[in-house]
Amino acid sequence: MEYIYIGIGGFFGAILRYIVSSYYQSILHTVFPIETFFINIFGSFLLSYISNLTLEEFKVNFNIRLAITTGFIGAFTTFSTFTKETMDLLRNGRIAVALMYVLLSILAGFIMSFIGFELGDKTAKILQGREEN
Repeated sequence: MEYIYIGIGGFFGAILRYIVSSYYQSILHTVFPIETFFINIFGSFLLSYISNLTLEEFKVNFNIRLAITTGFIGAFTTFSTFTKETMDLLRNGRIAVALMYVLLSILAGFIMSFIGFELGDKTAKILQGREEN
C-alpha cells in the first residue's frame, strides 16, 4: 500500500517540477541552471520543514508522510538533473559556472535544510502553545 502513496505523491511532485522548470526556462535565459537550483534548495527546505513538523507536531500517518516526503518532494527535487547539468557545463568549457553551481547547490541546500528544521521546530512550538490555551 505504501508504494501507492509514494506513487501518488511522486506523480504530483514530478508534474510540479516540470511546471516550475518550464516556467523558469521560458523567462530566464542564463547559463546557470537556475530552475534546478531553486527546485533543489526549496526541496531541501520543504523536506526538513515537513519532516520535522509531521513527526513532532501532527503525528501524520506514515503512508501520508511517505507520499509527501519520499513521493512528492523526492520527485520534485532532482539530483540526476543537477549532475547532468553540471556535466553539460563542464563539457561546454564552463568550468567556473559548474564549480559555482555545485558549491552553491550544496551550501544553499544545507542552509535551507537547517532553516527548514528550525522553522519546523518554531512552528511546532507555536501550535503546541495554542493547544495548551
